[in-house]
Amino acid sequence: MSAQLLTYMPLLLKAALVTIWLSWLALLIGAVGGTLIALARMSTLLPLRLLALLFTEFFRSIPILIVLFFVFFGMPLVFGIDLSPFTATTVALALHASSTMSEVIRAGLESVGKGQWEAARAAGMTYWQMMRHVIVPQALRVILPPSVGVYIATLKESSLASIIGYVELTKTGLLIRETMGSSFVPLLLLALIYFLINYGISLGGAALERRFHVNTRLMTAGAGK
Repeated sequence: MSAQLLTYMPLLLKAALVTIWLSWLALLIGAVGGTLIALARMSTLLPLRLLALLFTEFFRSIPILIVLFFVFFGMPLVFGIDLSPFTATTVALALHASSTMSEVIRAGLESVGKGQWEAARAAGMTYWQMMRHVIVPQALRVILPPSVGVYIATLKESSLASIIGYVELTKTGLLIRETMGSSFVPLLLLALIYFLINYGISLGGAALERRFHVNTRLMTAGAGK
């Protein structure tokens, strides 16, 4: 690694933190939206189920780049709302993540056996008590692994923010490359940083999954005594 590239390392590390924050915020919003959409998909109201299905399939079928362009360039034209590159990227990523997370969460909730739902109702629990104490703790075992994959995908998709001028990790790497005279080394370093971030997320997700399974087994053993 050249001495010139080393001088840019603080910028790359700062940009990496920006990318992590951007993708995490989008995933957080996407998880909340995905939960609401998943509950709507499981509703007894047919119009609500159809609207949730339409939202999910629409945003799962459209490339994230098209969604980003519409939010950043289309919103001012259609609705007269100007969004900053950060806000536009967050909204686009959140919409995309919501459609994916809705399917992940719905699969997790539906993985809980009907007997658990019926037992909770028989115990006199309200809907939210049933979800909090019975359904969600069991569903998380199914939800957690694919959620890590959704976060990694969202983090990689955040690199498209560079196209609309937002300076995150990819944009910073490209600017450094231009400064160094179109050298290929910054791109290799950029790939390495993305690898380290995503591999770290994978390891963290695996550790969290193992811990969650241990806690679940302990709770089950305690409940059986």
